[in-house]
Amino acid sequence: MRPNPKARPVHWTDRTLSVLRAGRLEACEKELEGLGGPGLFDAETTDADAERLFSQSYFAEEDRSVRLHSIEEMRVQVLSQFPAEMGLLNQEEFTLLLKLALFGGELPIYDWNDLLPARSLVYRMWCRMRPERGHWICMPRQICVSALMMLASEELKTVRDTALDVIDTVDNTLYLAGMMPAETIVRDLGFRLQGSLAAGKRDLFLRLVRSSFDTLLNREGQLVVYHPGLADPRGLLREQGGMHTGLDQGSMEELYGSLTEVEDPLYEELLDRIRDLCRPEANPEDTVEDLILLAKQGAPTEEMREVLGSKLICLPTEEMTQTLEAMHQRIPRWMTLNMERMQ
Repeated sequence: MRPNPKARPVHWTDRTLSVLRAGRLEACEKELEGLGGPGLFDAETTDADAERLFSQSYFAEEDRSVRLHSIEEMRVQVLSQFPAEMGLLNQEEFTLLLKLALFGGELPIYDWNDLLPARSLVYRMWCRMRPERGHWICMPRQICVSALMMLASEELKTVRDTALDVIDTVDNTLYLAGMMPAETIVRDLGFRLQGSLAAGKRDLFLRLVRSSFDTLLNREGQLVVYHPGLADPRGLLREQGGMHTGLDQGSMEELYGSLTEVEDPLYEELLDRIRDLCRPEANPEDTVEDLILLAKQGAPTEEMREVLGSKLICLPTEEMTQTLEAMHQRIPRWMTLNMERMQ
């Protein structure tokens, strides 16, 4: 495909993890404002609400059949799979679920970090938003009681431990490689959860993937998971023509050890040089993380310097620029994992 001569270039200052995350949270906030109306378990809910609720749920992505839905049918389905689904929550969702259960089913969403898990709980049809009260999220008594009863279950703990371990492994893989196929994660969950209360729950495995990671569909229609700091995942797909399918534990530890030896000294060096020179709204640790992620995407040193300058109360010094140059030269690009750079 030929490049569009009218396309406006996107500056690296607009492609940092901090900026990308802020954009995602703003979009999520707007989406939540449009998710009002009676919830699945409200007394006033009727079958007239069924299609709205279905369209605002994970079920709409999983069931493409053309048919009408009933409230009773969806209530039965949601409650029947609740134990397994509770085990397959990421930590942010689980924490918000417990807060809601312990505080009577209603909470205001003050923290931006709660926006994404709140949306996911609404998509699971466990909760609804109350935009007339601001950013309030509500969970019905049935779900509160079910959640509290499940807390003592050893089966739940087994599934949760496995799910969180898989999430941690995927996080590490994405940090090393940039992206990976979602199917690899689903197969791993399926294998590790055999014989558990979540055995064979493929749709719930995919819900865990979608709620925990940024995703897209490739040209073949396959779901791909990518690092939240990756500004142009489709561009990386085109450039590389393939994806890492995952790494065994031994390879992961070896690569991480090598990468740590390269990145940690550069991280500490730049952090020491900017710690007392960042603007009030710029966190020094986040700034260095942004720059390391830009180096993984091949950002030129001059543009990394521009990003750094936007975070400082002064112009970047020569020593800072030298550290940025070292980052650009030594940190391996995503998906290449050039071991020569790690030696």
